[in-house]
Amino acid sequence: MLERVDSFIREQKLLAPGDRLVVAVSGGPDSVCLLHIMHRLSTRWDFSLIVAHLEHGLRGVASVGDALYVQRLASRLGWPLVLERRDIGGIIRRQGGSVQDVCRQERLAFLEQTARVWGAQAILLAHHAGDQAETLLLHLLRGAGTSGLAAMAARDIAFGDTAFVRPLLRESKAAILAYLREQGIGYRVDVSNATTDYTRNQVRLEIMPRLASINPEVELALVRTAELLQGEDRYLEQVAQGALQQCKQGHHPFSLSTSRLADFPLAIQRRVLRLVWQELSGGPQDLMFTHVENALTLLGRQVGSVTSWPANWQVRRSYDTLVWEKGDPPVNRGVFELPLPGRVGLADGQITASLLSISEFSGYENNPNVAYCDLESLATTQLQVRYWRPGDFFYPLGLKGSKKLQDYFTDIKLDRRERQLVPLVVRGEDIVWIAGHRLDHRWRITEGTKRLLRLEYQKTVAEER
Repeated sequence: MLERVDSFIREQKLLAPGDRLVVAVSGGPDSVCLLHIMHRLSTRWDFSLIVAHLEHGLRGVASVGDALYVQRLASRLGWPLVLERRDIGGIIRRQGGSVQDVCRQERLAFLEQTARVWGAQAILLAHHAGDQAETLLLHLLRGAGTSGLAAMAARDIAFGDTAFVRPLLRESKAAILAYLREQGIGYRVDVSNATTDYTRNQVRLEIMPRLASINPEVELALVRTAELLQGEDRYLEQVAQGALQQCKQGHHPFSLSTSRLADFPLAIQRRVLRLVWQELSGGPQDLMFTHVENALTLLGRQVGSVTSWPANWQVRRSYDTLVWEKGDPPVNRGVFELPLPGRVGLADGQITASLLSISEFSGYENNPNVAYCDLESLATTQLQVRYWRPGDFFYPLGLKGSKKLQDYFTDIKLDRRERQLVPLVVRGEDIVWIAGHRLDHRWRITEGTKRLLRLEYQKTVAEER
């Protein structure tokens, strides 16, 4: 395994002799294996290692035990240790978010800060072939293009000249465990990895074994597929970069030539718009498929047509240009069609509608951004999404009688600007759902309900821009 990893580093040009490397070590088998292998390669490559461990504080005594184990391991191997503790539970209570997302954000911030302080050329992560296969499947299940299905690259830019590097990306979990047994190396076990509470664990514990019963080499096949797609993705990205330069008209405001953009294939058009978003926002986050498609429809729309992008960006069709402008959201931003099932892109995210039978309904979710309605009482195949208008009223779920929406917003302490940002799912003039807040009583689930409509409001966080 040592020689395979060494060859992989050379073949992919992941690292250079003399590099200073931050190694992320949780104490689990994958990261312990990575640290041990890099320790052995350090004399061959003249590497300097910094061991980095973030204690999340989520598993009580077990978290403390992980930190102590990593501390002893770093000391035994003779490398400096950077250890930090974060109150993930407290962060979630203050800021919201899922445990997995907050842990990931805090871990990446910690690793990047450690790399900056130590002047490291790379941050090493212990993702292996199984992780790569799972990532491809997760992206496929969510819906993804070539970039998403390419999964994780062996080398990704973190910031400046510092990269995230995954030296074990071609190694299987079985090979990692075999290496640790052969070397007589212990490791910590996170029991949460054995539960199916998280989607990734469901893929690992349930879906991958089923696929392996069809093709025992499925993990290798998925890893190979990801590598092939990475090569194609790099090529398409180069083409899109060239197309962007040909289409670009200006920066203040940012604008593209519609006639030049229309000359390129649809796949390149989509990539060009995603590159525009990266220039505007600094990264690919928050931009959804519906945002890109809505902007592309402007190519065939009349002058003055507008669509919304995240973080309060507006895309406007001018004469021979698409123009990106930032501005305060207008009071009335039009009406958007929401097919059943289907989705609609909004300035700050999207609303998705899905259909299910009562037998598929497993109970209400503890999530204000999800609502369930009686589909048959709605008696329609299409709803609309719009924003608050003076005179709007609804029938609050669980209460008798109607209430002016203005009074409801006052009750929940939303000021005039904030209430203009709340999407309303409507059927004609009737409000169905105040997204993220309250369902209308008329469309509630009853004992006679047979078919359900599930509505989900997926918000992006514009404030981070």
